[in-house]
Formats: sequence, C-alpha cells, structure tokens
Amino acid sequence: MSSSSTAAIVGRAGRRAVLALCGLLLPWTTVTDVHGAQTIKLATLAPEGSSWVKALRAIDRDVRERTGGEVEFKIYAGGVQGDEDVILRKIRVGQIHAAGFAGLGVSMVNADVLALEMPFLFNTYPEVEHVLEKTFDFYRAGYLEAGFELLGWADAGFVYLLSQQPVRGQADIEGRKVWRMQGEPITEVLFEEMGVTSVPLAIPDVLLGLQTNLVEVVYASPAAIIALQWFTRVKCFTDLPINYILGALLIETRAFERLTEEQRDIVREVAAGHLAAQRRQSQDDNRDALELFAREGLTRVTPPPAEVAVFQDYVRRSEPQLVGQAFSTEAYNMVREHLAEFRQSRSARE
Repeated sequence: MSSSSTAAIVGRAGRRAVLALCGLLLPWTTVTDVHGAQTIKLATLAPEGSSWVKALRAIDRDVRERTGGEVEFKIYAGGVQGDEDVILRKIRVGQIHAAGFAGLGVSMVNADVLALEMPFLFNTYPEVEHVLEKTFDFYRAGYLEAGFELLGWADAGFVYLLSQQPVRGQADIEGRKVWRMQGEPITEVLFEEMGVTSVPLAIPDVLLGLQTNLVEVVYASPAAIIALQWFTRVKCFTDLPINYILGALLIETRAFERLTEEQRDIVREVAAGHLAAQRRQSQDDNRDALELFAREGLTRVTPPPAEVAVFQDYVRRSEPQLVGQAFSTEAYNMVREHLAEFRQSRSARE
C-alpha cells in the first residue's frame, strides 16, 4: 500500500470529511469581555486542516471583520468537547449553546432529516442541492421548533459499502457481519427486513471491529472511509452509491438571540457562504477518495442491475415502517415532490 498517496488523501480529502460519520460539534458559550465582544466558544470533532475547520476559521475571520470585532469565535478542534450525544445533553442543561452535527446527530434534533437520507433517493449532487434549497425553510422551521437555528447544510457525501469479500448482491451479504451505526433507524429497519446480521457499534469502535473480525462489511462516504482508516482493513468496495448523508450547523435559539439582529444576519450570511463552499469541496474530496480506493488495491465490485433492483425493493418494503414512524409523511412527500420536479425539468431541457 502506498504510504505517500494515502498520506496525501488523508491530508486533503480524508481529514476534510471525517465528519461524514463522526459528526461536527460546535458548542457555543457566549462571553462578554471587557471590550464588549461576544466570544463564541466552538468545538468540533474535525481535525485541524480539514475542510470543516478551515470553513469555521473562515467564518470566524469574516464575522470578526463584518462586526468590527464585536463577535468572534474561539475554535476547539479535534473532539475535545465530546461526542454528539454528549454535546446534545450539554445543550439541554445549558452548559453549551450550539452544535454542528453530521449524519445521525442531525436527525437527533430533527428526525425529518431522515427523509433526505433514504437509500437510493438521490442520484446526483445537483439533485441534492436542488432539494436542500427547496426544503430549507421547512427544515429551518423544524429546527426552530426544537429550539435551534439552522445556519446551513454541510456535505458528508454518498455512502458506499466496503467489505472483506465482494458484495454484488443479497446472497453475498447474507451471513456476513455487517456494521450498523447505533441508534440509526433506517439501517435498523432495512437490515431487519433483509435478514442481515448487523453489529451495532459506535464509530470509534468500527476500526477495531474490522481488525478483530467482529464486523466484515462497513459503509460510509469515501473520504470518511479514508480518514477513519477503514479502507486499510477491507479488500473490496461496492461501486454503488447507497444514500446521501448531510450535516447541519445549528445554534441554540436563546444563545443566538443574545446577538443583535444585525449580528445574527451577518452570522447567517457568512456561515451560509462558507458551508456552501464546504459542500463543493467535500464533493471533490469524495471523488478523489474513490479514485484512491482503486490505486490502493481495493477491488471495485459492480453489482448487476438485477441485484440493485433487489436492494431497491427492500427499501420500498421498509418504507411503511419508516414513513410516519421514524420521520413525518409531510417531509417524505415534500422531498419526493421537489426531486420529481427537478428531474422533470432536467428531462424537458434535455
């Protein structure tokens, strides 16, 4: 395995997308110093040098400049404030005031986000961007109801399967020990429907699970797989994007309202711009990571169309247990309607 190419990707794409699975945590504690500045303490699981931390530092820089130094961020990178569930508990008791979550953490606050993460929903990034734009006000209202301001979406990417043995279809996954993210309802229902033997583990435990053969099949976005080093313990990747995972930058409403109206508008505008840039960068990172898989010797496995259809059928059969249960029917219908409109518009232009 090429250590130089691996290091390059980890330095660029892998570290940038570690939050594809681990999540971005941004606890805010506003403190008025002797000069009257609002210092927002911010922590994240993302490492220094990642696209997330670069975006946060750019937000800090621009907010400082736009507010004349009246609002600033103090950034703690590398997960020193704990995991997503810990951060959420701290928010509930008022110890911290904000978080940026990815994947599971996003839906812990607003379960309707799961409607965006259903398997085989999106085919392309333009579809994702269109639906996120059209549904932003709906999701913002949902977060406000839960006590948070949604500043913007972040990209984690499309999820792929990695495995010790090739996975082309259902027969290849039967009897395999498949990792499942703890507390994630979509995979729990889907795996049960398929009769898959799943092993729930926290993300930090997955690499050890692969090393000890506790799990044989895992899934994540390509750049996150590089960052988490899971690719060093598997031999194959299935060239089939399964579902899209996103993150959200959230601020607890009471903390946000401590800023003036003008300051809040500046934070919204600056954050939205840099998160949009992060999404574009993350898309590039994931494409680079997919190319690295092949260069590092992983076998690309292409499932035949008939097997893809089988997987898609299991998703359809799982929907009654998810729609109106794990997330609202309203969110499900809204996402599907905007996606259908986009595809029809694209088809008409072509």
